Amino acid sequence: MKKKEENEKLKKRKTFALRLTKFELLHLRDLFSVVLGPEAQRTVSQALAEAESRPLVETLLWKKLSDLINEAGIPTGDDAPDFVVASTTTPTLGVFQLATDPSPSQDDSKDNLLEDE
Repeated sequence: MKKKEENEKLKKRKTFALRLTKFELLHLRDLFSVVLGPEAQRTVSQALAEAESRPLVETLLWKKLSDLINEAGIPTGDDAPDFVVASTTTPTLGVFQLATDPSPSQDDSKDNLLEDE
């Protein structure tokens, strides 16, 4: 319910002007083009928008940025560099317990372990 209220507040907001340099636009172009590997089916921006139920916002924002980028004469599409998120080495993995309230049986088992030692 809280997310719905936040979305309604965002819809009611006015737009804000943002003045960007050519290098800032270049950085945003590159940031929006980072592809998730290994399938390279979507960008990080698209994945975030999908996870947060904001694909339309992401599409419209990219359209606005793209228009500004083209106006500034910055290359896009095939003329722009591609970036991908990929592992450069074998990742180190670990198993961690998420923070939760222990149940009474979990507390008892810890106590029993200590008593046995």
